[in-house]
Amino acid sequence: MWQKMMFPMFLGERVPPETLASTLAELDSCLQLLEDKFLKDQDFLTGSHISMADLVAITELMHPVSAGCQVFKSRPKLAAWYKRVEAAVGEDLFQEAHAVVMKAKDLPPADTAMKEMLKPLVQVLLR
Repeated sequence: MWQKMMFPMFLGERVPPETLASTLAELDSCLQLLEDKFLKDQDFLTGSHISMADLVAITELMHPVSAGCQVFKSRPKLAAWYKRVEAAVGEDLFQEAHAVVMKAKDLPPADTAMKEMLKPLVQVLLR
């Protein structure tokens, strides 16, 4: 999902509105599935203790967050899980682990040579 939004930004191009809409709908569906099928009424994805599943899932969710999607804003269950994961890892370590991805949207656009090299890949991703 994040590739569909971040690659065009990296190349200095706009994300087509239809791509943005379908990507956000897909994200919403995935978030609902995460809540309903995996998190359920548990503290963490696999039960009462943090696991590798939580660490992988939170890392994946930080990608759309870094692109400006407010993933947790309208989802109190996921927001509470986020806070539990952050607390279990430790706030400082959590922030450090995600620092690079959170700065991705602030990167300058790629130079001309890089744009030309990545353009075919981006066109495939945006279909």
